[in-house]
Amino acid sequence: MCYKTKIISRVKSGELSVCNGCKIYSLTFNNVFFQFEADELNQFKQYILNLDIEYWLDHYSVTTRKRKIPVPTFHQNLILIFDIYEMEELKVLLGINDSVKKVVLSPQDVDYTLILN
Repeated sequence: MCYKTKIISRVKSGELSVCNGCKIYSLTFNNVFFQFEADELNQFKQYILNLDIEYWLDHYSVTTRKRKIPVPTFHQNLILIFDIYEMEELKVLLGINDSVKKVVLSPQDVDYTLILN
C-alpha cells in the first residue's frame, strides 16, 4: 500500500495517480485497475492513442454489443472492451485528449440568487 500517492488526473469514471515512493502509476477506470511503471504507462498511452476506433466501430456495427472497442491484454483469454464514450474519457484521463477544458466561471455564469444575511 502506497502512502505517498498523488492524483495526476481524474474523470467521472476513474483516476490516474502515482506513488512518489515506489514510482508506480495506478489507473482506476470503471471496474478495471491497472498498475504501471513509467515505461509501461507510456506504452499503454501510445497503444490507446494509435487504436483505430473507427475500424472497430465499423467492424462490430452489425452486433448488438454496447461496447465494441477491444483492448487486448497479455493474458490470452482476457480482452477489455470499451464504448466510444469510455474511450474518450480514458484518453482525457491519460492526458491524450484535452477535450475537457477547465473553464473559470464568472459570477454572471452562476444561476443563483445570493442572499446576504
